[in-house]
Amino acid sequence: MSVELHHTIHGEGEPIIILHGLFGSSRNWRSIAGKLAEEYQVITVDLRNHGQSGHVDTMTYSEMADDIHHLMTHLSLDKVSLIGHSMGGKVAMMTVLQKPASIKQLIVLDIAPVRYERSYGKLFAAMENLPLDAIRNRKDAEDYLNRQINDAGLSQFLVQNLVRLDQGFTWRLNLPAIKSSIEYIAAFPVLSEDSHFKGPALFLGGENSDCIQAKHHKIIHDYFPRADIKMIANTGHMLHTERPDTVIEAITAFLQQNISAKP
Repeated sequence: MSVELHHTIHGEGEPIIILHGLFGSSRNWRSIAGKLAEEYQVITVDLRNHGQSGHVDTMTYSEMADDIHHLMTHLSLDKVSLIGHSMGGKVAMMTVLQKPASIKQLIVLDIAPVRYERSYGKLFAAMENLPLDAIRNRKDAEDYLNRQINDAGLSQFLVQNLVRLDQGFTWRLNLPAIKSSIEYIAAFPVLSEDSHFKGPALFLGGENSDCIQAKHHKIIHDYFPRADIKMIANTGHMLHTERPDTVIEAITAFLQQNISAKP
């Protein structure tokens, strides 16, 4: 069953949908959306179990792609361009591969259509054990998480998912559902040999990240034969926050080659 996705529309023109990564939200993309909205209609989305979107028990890529198609129908969008980072990049790829005729072009940031071996146990334990009834502010939460996972940047990113209610803080994320689905999220479905998208595609990788490696190029091109793969120097997995101007420049150049900008 599809989930009604919270979304924000910026600007006017050719439509672009932007999908965030794991533990993120549409708010992470406000700055880049604002830049792109000077020429395009940009729709930033909270994926299921994230941000202000609905909570459900499952998070397969097929289900999340259905959510995007449902949103397109709701907004009366026949064809869009898709931008996705990390988990959102996999959702974007699945959306394209399910219904290629509905997508003009695809932009994927630092992810490939493969399984990644990651250990999330310590991270989930830190988030689950965060004493929500005792923390006074997000800085307290950030300090607690950093003591558990020893990653200040990630801790700062995660606490953006905390909201204050009358009785104290709570996670906006559906943490139990994400935890139970993490094996699906880390993987990518094995699709039939005729699953491919013949339209233009751009894969941007962080040079210091291991998410897009030379060994991944073949499977990327199997699914997306017109894919252009570029690495952004001096960046890791969060390339769009580490070097936003460079990423915006690459995205804009690609879009201008393939769709008409607003007059």
